[in-house]
Amino acid sequence: MVGTRHLLGLALDDCGVVATELCIRGGRPEIRRTGELSWDREFSSETVVELGHRLRQFLREQGFTAKKAVVGLAAKWILAKEVEAPPATPEILAGMLSIQAERAFSLNAEELVFDYCGKTSTSQKSQVLLLAARRQIVDQVKELVAAAGIQVQSITVSAFACGSRTSENGSACRYGLYTRPTYCEFWAQTNGSPQFIKHIPLGVNGDPCGYAGLLTTAIQRQILLSSRQDQAPHHVAAFDACGLPGETLARLNERLGPNQISVRDGRSGLLAAGVRIPSGVEANQGVVAAAVALTGVGPERPVVDFLNPRIGEEKKADHKRFFVGAAGVLAVCLIGLGLWLLDWQNDRRDIAAYKQQLADMEKDLAVAKDVVARLTYASSWGATDPRFLCCLREITQAFPEEGVVWATSLALNESGVGSVVGKLTNESSFYEVFDKIDRNPAFTNTKLIHIRDVGQNSREKEFAISFTFKGVK
Repeated sequence: MVGTRHLLGLALDDCGVVATELCIRGGRPEIRRTGELSWDREFSSETVVELGHRLRQFLREQGFTAKKAVVGLAAKWILAKEVEAPPATPEILAGMLSIQAERAFSLNAEELVFDYCGKTSTSQKSQVLLLAARRQIVDQVKELVAAAGIQVQSITVSAFACGSRTSENGSACRYGLYTRPTYCEFWAQTNGSPQFIKHIPLGVNGDPCGYAGLLTTAIQRQILLSSRQDQAPHHVAAFDACGLPGETLARLNERLGPNQISVRDGRSGLLAAGVRIPSGVEANQGVVAAAVALTGVGPERPVVDFLNPRIGEEKKADHKRFFVGAAGVLAVCLIGLGLWLLDWQNDRRDIAAYKQQLADMEKDLAVAKDVVARLTYASSWGATDPRFLCCLREITQAFPEEGVVWATSLALNESGVGSVVGKLTNESSFYEVFDKIDRNPAFTNTKLIHIRDVGQNSREKEFAISFTFKGVK
């Protein structure tokens, strides 16, 4: 039918895929059907083609007809870090952020695909979120969708697709929650721009009350670590993709306290975007996949797209612009060369005189260097600040003896602002360390800077904490 097209949203993780088909007629999207396929084997390079064939069969059996798809990745497969972007045009900024991205993540840059999200400016600095997906995962996703007989339109992040459905009122919906049977994803955004995202394993728990308890702990902890504790009440939009009972949201609000944290159904964002949900269509399960598909409906590109990234994408050369620019550069160089030649003769005479002065001062300079070295060595002992030792003692007392969390460096300046960097193998033990430091009256302004993977095959993670040391009374 003229004016009608179908688009598939695939919310993908290593457990399976949730699919939602949108029918866009007259610019208005409608959810046609939803479904979920669980993998019966590990999602890997060796199985991806076979899983793609299974996906193809599943879509055919469930009546899906769309031939194009937007794929949403789980947060488990991406790395994220908030950085400061300088004022620049998008083309220049992409090059600058590419350099930052290569330095921000511990993995080899050749193993990653980079992108960023956030509102930038040509006149002032801005905060953006650098993102990296493992190139192997991106290639596997493309291979999976191709084996399913579908053309992939873009590869985004499922959670951020949900966040884009609440961006019209960033101050009213600052946080987002995406639930799956064994994990959840939690993110924050300001004025529609994502600031962080966290993958949180929950374990298998069939009891709705127990599941609500796990979600409550996860939400409280992430808001505590987000450095926005003073901005209550906090609003969380929840996107369910595991079939939670209807009373789960009510349980969450009871446990969290409506005056502190309120949780609402994220489906309202889909309805606000004009998405029709016909009766008889199970939209609870497919709401996230629907949000993923919606990122491919309008003229704007998804907030993140690892298939067409803004960092590292090849630009077509504009030969005319190149030659015009080159001519301008050449003219500037010729003018500079002429000015340099005028001063060259005078500079030669000055250089000869300076060389003679340096030769005369060489002996005196050697004596002065020796005196400075001795004074520097002595002052390092005399200027030792006992506050550093006190701070070190308080920090050390917060760490466990079993060695699952340890510090690698500690810094403290004259104003008492410091940081501790270290590694961990047990995330729960790390949060206990963080809580001890945060509750210690010797410290204020305790903030988690980051927790990130050390390497692809390493169990270790790196962390960094900042604080202000007041001292022990």
